[in-house]
Amino acid sequence: MRSILLVSALAMVSLTAISQPRSIPLVVSSKWLSEHVNDTDLVVLQVAFSRSQYKAGHIPGARFLWYNGLAISTPDASTEMPGVVQADTLLESLGITSKSNIVLVFAGGNVSITTRMLLAFAYFGFGDRIAFLDGGYERWKSEQRPVATDMPAVTRSSLELTLRPEVIASAEMIKNSLSESDVAIVDARDKNFYDGQGGGVVRQGHIKGAKSIPFSTVLDSLSMLKDLSTLQKIFADAGIKQGDKVITYCHVGQQATVIYLVARLLGYDAAVYDGSFEDWNPRDDEYPVEKTVKPKT
Repeated sequence: MRSILLVSALAMVSLTAISQPRSIPLVVSSKWLSEHVNDTDLVVLQVAFSRSQYKAGHIPGARFLWYNGLAISTPDASTEMPGVVQADTLLESLGITSKSNIVLVFAGGNVSITTRMLLAFAYFGFGDRIAFLDGGYERWKSEQRPVATDMPAVTRSSLELTLRPEVIASAEMIKNSLSESDVAIVDARDKNFYDGQGGGVVRQGHIKGAKSIPFSTVLDSLSMLKDLSTLQKIFADAGIKQGDKVITYCHVGQQATVIYLVARLLGYDAAVYDGSFEDWNPRDDEYPVEKTVKPKT
């Protein structure tokens, strides 16, 4: 992903990997964005935890997307999808229409909050119109590209959302898939949680039969996605076969979206267990949990 040829290959894969025709590559480079930033219908959204973080610096013309706007936390669950009315209101306030092509940008190392937004946009019907900026705002700045601190004027749009519930998996779906050889349940948490060491939960370990791909392992030290051949090897080494349905999970459904993005990029049919281990762990033994068996020394 460090060369123009590799970026081009990445764009080609992202255009062909998804069953729906794409109007924009799934993953784009800062070079690509600089060449398309003034395209009609292109909307750049910089994801941040706060408006002050966004105002400190962003890509010129980028609009502010508050993370919690599409990742709702309540006393009962964390980072859940908002209702259709709430999502529709937010996206209209951002000027998004059914024709918009959307590029999501993260700042600092906040990759997973941005891939969580990518999942939300896929759920609300923008799966073939949403892209992730590889390297995010830091990569953009490192290449001496222009930055801004102003907030662009946005004209409110009118939008009717079409839900794509297939990108979200439930506990029942996971339970019913445990014996399916063509479904790969992937744990995106750090390996120690997968192994059953820590986590502050009643049942430590992982969903029975789940494979481990910690979300950090698909990123390099600059928070950029590793090259395609490396990503393919990571999936193969974890025991994921071509043609498998990939369902990812983590603690609360955020880190899992990084692996969801990679799975889609590699051509897998993918979904995220939105409730993740927070939802699975308190259940009974019909929703099994296991620890990694360590060899005796």
